[in-house]
Order: sequence, then C-alpha cells, then structure tokens
Amino acid sequence: MTTTIGALLILAGLGCFVAFNLLGTTVDAQGFLHEPFALLPLGYLLLFIGMVLTMRPLLGRLLAKGE
Repeated sequence: MTTTIGALLILAGLGCFVAFNLLGTTVDAQGFLHEPFALLPLGYLLLFIGMVLTMRPLLGRLLAKGE
C-alpha cells in the first residue's frame, strides 16, 4: 500500500516540475516577474516523501530475507 502511495507522490512531484516548465515565466507591463515558484519546492518535497515511502517496504523485505 505504501509503495503505491509513494509511486503516486513521485508522479505528482514530477507533475509539478512539468507544470512549472509548461506554465513558464512572464514579465508583465510594469516589469513584475510572474513565475509558479511554489511548484519547485513542492515537487522536491513530493519526490522525497515518495522515495521514502517507496524504499521503506523494499528495504524491509531485503533485510528480512537476509536473516
């Protein structure tokens, strides 16, 4: 179950990076920079949590086989 949730979080993190690139950065007429910066830390956070949730059961299985 946690492996599936981890995989979904990894996909969501990658989706944040894709959305950041698709939305792009613009400068309005007054010179203000508009970019979806919040997607970057959110993407890294989702990737990290997804990797932890995915690797934890896999490492548990490997350690159990070694005993």
